[in-house]
Amino acid sequence: MLIEYFGHSYFKITGEEYSICLDPFSNVGLKEVETTANYLFTSHSHFDHDNKSIVKFEKLIDKSDSRFTIIKTFHDNEKGSLRGENNVLLFTLDGYKVAFLGDFGEENNQSLIEKLKGVDVLLICVGGTYTIDSKTATYYAKEIDAKLTIPMHYKDGASTIDIDTVQEFLKNKDYEMYEGSLNLKQALSKNKKFALIKMQK
Repeated sequence: MLIEYFGHSYFKITGEEYSICLDPFSNVGLKEVETTANYLFTSHSHFDHDNKSIVKFEKLIDKSDSRFTIIKTFHDNEKGSLRGENNVLLFTLDGYKVAFLGDFGEENNQSLIEKLKGVDVLLICVGGTYTIDSKTATYYAKEIDAKLTIPMHYKDGASTIDIDTVQEFLKNKDYEMYEGSLNLKQALSKNKKFALIKMQK
């Protein structure tokens, strides 16, 4: 499995079974990378997570697709009254369980922790302001205990979104850095709990 990171919360994950894009953005100051995939998932309809125009895809994931599990959560810690709902995606690709948290904003969702415990890969927002911050993300990462946790939704490069950088989250220290993408099998063999993927140029 290959995981590519294009910045903000935009990923493309490619396996032998299928490829999937997650939360392509627009108007965040970063390059809007065009690509193709079998599936597209957007966690919610905000502009920085829902730019379908840059991905040529075969199917948009919804609740009717049995290959994927969508978990309803909130974009804020006030049951959605500030920023609405957020969808978490749980799926299996090439035998690996992957959890993508989208724009998750709840400080203590024990039900979600139980549903995601022991996944192989956790893609988690860390930038705060509109989502959980680094401190809360670290709490979730430790409780879920994925084999590999990858931070997203933080300020980097030319990003114009008013959120924090990833530096606070990296105080976890037990991480390996990758340029633009990582081969999951190789990454897991290094026995690191965290992976920082630098943006795909």
